[in-house]
Amino acid sequence: MNFDRTGPAAADASSRQPAATHALALAALFAAELALFWSATSRHVSWAYPRWYDQLQYLDEAYNGYDWMRLHGFASGVRHVLGHVSPQGSLHGLLALLVFAVTGPSRTAALAVNLLAFLALQAATFLSVRRVCGGYPLAWASVGLLAAAAGPWSGGGGSAADFRLDWMASCAYGVALAVAAAGGWFRSARWSAMLGAAVGLVMLTRFLTAVYFSIIFLVAFAWILSRPRRWSRCARLLLSAACALAVSGWALWRARRVMYDYYWMGHIAGSERALRDSHLGLVSSMARVCSEILLRQVGWRAMALGLAAAAALLACRWMSRSRAGQARNPAADARGAWAMALLFAAAPAGVLVLHPEKASAPFSIILPAAVWVMVLALSRLSRRTGPACGAATFGAVALMGAAFFGAGQLGSAPPRELEAEFRDVNALSDYLYFRSEEAGLTHPRVAVTMDVDALSAEIFRLVGRERHQRLLPFVATLPTGLFATTPEIVMARLAESDFVCLVTRAPINWPFDRQMMAMLAETRGWCDGNLRHAGDLETAEFAAAVYERKSLARPPGGGVDLRRMIADASQGPAHARARPPERPVFLTPARLSWTTKGELRYAVKTAYSPVTLRAAALAEGLGFDPLSGEIRGLFPREGVFEVTLAAENERGVSRRAVSFRVTGASWDAEIDPPREARVGIPVDIGFGAFDVDGGLNYIDVTDLTTVTSLGRVVPDSEQHAIWQGHFELTFAGAGRHTVQFRFVRYDPGSREPYVFVDRTCAVDVAP
Repeated sequence: MNFDRTGPAAADASSRQPAATHALALAALFAAELALFWSATSRHVSWAYPRWYDQLQYLDEAYNGYDWMRLHGFASGVRHVLGHVSPQGSLHGLLALLVFAVTGPSRTAALAVNLLAFLALQAATFLSVRRVCGGYPLAWASVGLLAAAAGPWSGGGGSAADFRLDWMASCAYGVALAVAAAGGWFRSARWSAMLGAAVGLVMLTRFLTAVYFSIIFLVAFAWILSRPRRWSRCARLLLSAACALAVSGWALWRARRVMYDYYWMGHIAGSERALRDSHLGLVSSMARVCSEILLRQVGWRAMALGLAAAAALLACRWMSRSRAGQARNPAADARGAWAMALLFAAAPAGVLVLHPEKASAPFSIILPAAVWVMVLALSRLSRRTGPACGAATFGAVALMGAAFFGAGQLGSAPPRELEAEFRDVNALSDYLYFRSEEAGLTHPRVAVTMDVDALSAEIFRLVGRERHQRLLPFVATLPTGLFATTPEIVMARLAESDFVCLVTRAPINWPFDRQMMAMLAETRGWCDGNLRHAGDLETAEFAAAVYERKSLARPPGGGVDLRRMIADASQGPAHARARPPERPVFLTPARLSWTTKGELRYAVKTAYSPVTLRAAALAEGLGFDPLSGEIRGLFPREGVFEVTLAAENERGVSRRAVSFRVTGASWDAEIDPPREARVGIPVDIGFGAFDVDGGLNYIDVTDLTTVTSLGRVVPDSEQHAIWQGHFELTFAGAGRHTVQFRFVRYDPGSREPYVFVDRTCAVDVAP
């Protein structure tokens, strides 16, 4: 048997060994970067409210996709997130869903999408630089320069700490650039198809990049026409464009109308352009673009690292001139890569120079091209130096870049005054969440009297979802938009709100802010006279007085207190998870009504989330879904059936026995009058109704004794089938009062769509 290993097979094995070693080293680096990022993000970023308005939309869509997947399965979740029509992009929901499926939903997991996109950029750049420039040392230097860049780790808007499309698109754009550089100017059908697929994924990530690629492909087409073998290259360019459209065309076509409204009308031709326009001339715009790219995105660390490497290579080159026979690095033809890097930088830079708005986040798209320019410059300088000098220099760049990355993660804690603001906003969000649960609000209405980044219904909804693991959909009554509105609308929106955040100090950015600051005395007077003052919020950036509707129900013991929660928020680790104030409180009534003629689907309601629910002693035909908290099924017969419920949070366990009065009617209603009442003191009249067809529409309440209409009650969206609640009223005169509840149901398909049933009670009112 021949054991000679010096033939071609041995040569192939020896050539594969360095590749495997570098692959393992790269995987180890990526694992360390992911671990560092995850730890730093958990401690310094993900516990705070989501800043910068744009990511509110993307986080909301990501969490909704996960909730859908949890209820309907993974495949249905994928269809759900891809089926959502957004003017910005289509992939963020899918990417977050893939991470959530492994780790569960959280802000840290969502932001991990940014880091995974960055790792893909590093890997693609490493492989492409290795192919274009030759040798592993420069490939490692490219990884180090990307890690040392300032923009991704700045902690600001558009960075890796911001779940928005800009950074994901920047990384995907860099991957496409790496493919373009490795494949040359459409010299291969295989590389052209790969480039088209990469471009399609970039456009799916952020639709706006279609403008950049249109410029890139047009310039490439014009250049190819002036070169030899133009027609074969043009054919491969068309192949690449066809692949890009095959990947992303369906999404672009489906979103064409919302893109037109969002980008063209919202930013260019619409009324908001005057508010967004930076009013910079051409020279000032070019200076702004250069400043953003060099100082904010590349940063002084990466630039210093690149300049130090260039100086080291020049020194080696000068020293090697006196050494005869000095080995030289092999020259690589990187002219195509130079052209691609400059073109990938110039296309978005030109668009951003001409765009009237100069937001910082979109400039991250140019970072990969800027790093490529630095790498290609180092490659050119290294051609006339010895291999050992180049390897040592590029190895130092890789190590320093990794060190800068680690320092950026370890030093990412927010300033003390900003951390105090984050703690206070979390306390306010927790208060509004728990108070809404206590009061049984399914869609709490919140008015914020100025456009403040930290205060909005969207912020409270997302913070509640992240800190309490259950969605409570807060609804914004104010602000109405960026522009001023009429004082009548402002006061009407205040009157219909459950909570009001009256902003007394904040930066004035929009016409609506100026209007509300001018109306501050009027709105404060109205709030003091009509609402209950819950407490105040004082931060370095803004101040607000918090009010709530006086009629909001409270549990026995008084419920949560905003002042105490704000004081407690300053204690303990900032990243500690939210703790419920007490054991769960059941909001589900002790008695409910239903019918044998339809399936019951009743969601058990509790306060002080997160709560784990269990049900026992279920009647035959009933089941309980712990994920949705629903009791489901068909009652086998008429009668009274009892269910035992248990709710647990980290404070303890609460139990509730619920009895169902089951009849054979299609719909019915009942009321529970108070045992006693006094003049001028509010009392509650409980009511309950069900309709197997889900047509419960409203209740009119009338005092028949005084022939006075007391009001109308309208169910929430999930209460049209089974509705339990109470109506608060105050009697002005003593004596017996007969109160009528008219329960009205609506069936648009019936001959008489509105039908009703009356329930009356007599209440003896003492003086």
